[in-house]
Amino acid sequence: MNTDEEFTRFVEERGLELLRLAVALTGDRHQAEDVVQGALERLYGRWGKVTRRGDPLWYARRSIVNAVRDRWRGERRHPEVLGLPPEGHPERDAYAPIDEMLTRDAVRRALDELPPRRRMVIALRYWGGYTEAETARLMDITVGTVKSQAHHALRELRERLERAENGGVRDGAGLRPAGR
Repeated sequence: MNTDEEFTRFVEERGLELLRLAVALTGDRHQAEDVVQGALERLYGRWGKVTRRGDPLWYARRSIVNAVRDRWRGERRHPEVLGLPPEGHPERDAYAPIDEMLTRDAVRRALDELPPRRRMVIALRYWGGYTEAETARLMDITVGTVKSQAHHALRELRERLERAENGGVRDGAGLRPAGR
């Protein structure tokens, strides 16, 4: 059996085992496939030496572990920031959409917790751009009720967003989780 046939047989017999190891280490099948591919490429280049000196399965496993460790180290040194242009790009420091998305999500959750009437007043007045009189007409309520509901809704939103930002709320008994 020649070297290529031996290596092919090794991959056929042990490839799935190596992939499972890589998936367990990375938590991601696509990353794992890349890691195994790289490990097998290195092993193929050293196949003769590795089979003469020792266990090719151990070499492949060790190569996978090292590759995953290198990826982790690289991620710590160069964390991926979703939505941002690469370093050196002129817009890198100009805009951070992740902050905007997190803020929108927190506001959306706080709005969901408002009573329906207050939420509707806020949506019409501030997102819809309607005046107090137009909002009152649309909802079939008085302008005074629109003002009152908007005042209470904004206060509640402010409190809910502060709790979300601080992770809890202080009451007489101490700190308790937000929403309780």
